[in-house]
Amino acid sequence: MGLANLFNYKKKKFTLIDVASDEVAMVAFAFFVAKYWTAVTSLAWYWYVIVFVVFLIKPLMAMIKK
Repeated sequence: MGLANLFNYKKKKFTLIDVASDEVAMVAFAFFVAKYWTAVTSLAWYWYVIVFVVFLIKPLMAMIKK
């Protein structure tokens, strides 16, 4: 079993609290990066929209398939 398969197997056992905690931790990490790497926050607004759309495509495709 590869590492990715192990993570996917373990992720299926997450409860709603686990998923929410993970998401809050990722948002906190993003704020940390934005605080100390000012080049990230100096980008034009449309770059954030492009990144958002690119990373939203896969979850939307998975949602549509089901």
